[in-house]
Amino acid sequence: SKSGRPMLWKNRDASGSDNQVVYLSDGKIPYVGLVNRGDAAGLQVWAGINAAGFGIMNSASYNLESGDTTGEGTLMKLALQSCATVDEFEALLARSNAGGRDVSANFGVIDAKGGAATFETSKKGYTRVDAAAANDGAPGLLVRSNYSRTGGKDAGSGFLREARGIGLLGPVAAEGGLDPSAILRAARDVANPAIGSTGEESGPPLVYTADSVCRLDTVSAVVLEAPAAGEGPEAAAMWVVPSLPLAGAAVPVFPAAGGVPAALAVSAEAAPLAKGSLTMRGRLYPDERGEKKRYMDRRVLAAVRTGALPLFLAAEEATVQEVEAARGSWRKTRPSAEAVKALSEAAAVRALHAVASAVDAVAKALPTP
Repeated sequence: SKSGRPMLWKNRDASGSDNQVVYLSDGKIPYVGLVNRGDAAGLQVWAGINAAGFGIMNSASYNLESGDTTGEGTLMKLALQSCATVDEFEALLARSNAGGRDVSANFGVIDAKGGAATFETSKKGYTRVDAAAANDGAPGLLVRSNYSRTGGKDAGSGFLREARGIGLLGPVAAEGGLDPSAILRAARDVANPAIGSTGEESGPPLVYTADSVCRLDTVSAVVLEAPAAGEGPEAAAMWVVPSLPLAGAAVPVFPAAGGVPAALAVSAEAAPLAKGSLTMRGRLYPDERGEKKRYMDRRVLAAVRTGALPLFLAAEEATVQEVEAARGSWRKTRPSAEAVKALSEAAAVRALHAVASAVDAVAKALPTP
């Protein structure tokens, strides 16, 4: 990565439309985690990073075990509560091999010691693949979708999305330019090269996105950063877009803050930062009938690209600059939790403004009939 920090990205596909964020100190190590709407206790965590700089995410793997996989969120919560390193997570898996786990997943993990790996994990076994030995488009880049290389041959799913992820990030990583901004751009991609669709070309009124990186089922995007050499644990961060990535702006949350901005926090309703995004999501995907729900409205997509996306990118760039400046000062003087939280809160305010302005811009470009 550009910063020297191990990084981990996940576009989360799930039922529903949006996610929320919790800060919890219910284990040995405090952590921030991505959760389903309303899960204030964080009973299932779908990506997160803790105060030791250990981060984790998952992708369900459909060629390791038969049947549904239901234990991933619980296992990741336990890992965030108790693990400080990639090796400690492997030890956790080793201890649970005998009794078994209700999982069929690829777990991505990073730590503050420079560790980065995936674990292709079944009920009673796992295979570790270190990013240092990987070369998915660039040395050190490791990409997985919804299948495992050690699983059943030619089974699983996500092949097109995995190839697109490698195609988007490989050249950037090869040039040493990989950072949260580059990854968030990839997280918003709606192309499908297999059918010659970029989402930008003129053509029929609908764009098929079922095999795109960003699609109807994508309810959030996260980028995790573990501290680099010479940085303290306060540098650990999770950048979150709490709904459809194309329709939202990312905000960084930090375990060192001791809390999360209200714009992302758990409640029975969508988090404030997701509400405007859901308005745009509804316009991008206007037809809920059958498979038509997977087709994006091309006119709305064009309006989002020209009127909304520049606002999101500008907000994120301003936040990235603030965060990097703060991290530079933190190398010299450890910050208070209040200072770290204020940085995250300021980013949330900026993102809220960007999303509200984006909703207005799209509405002006395409008035509701």
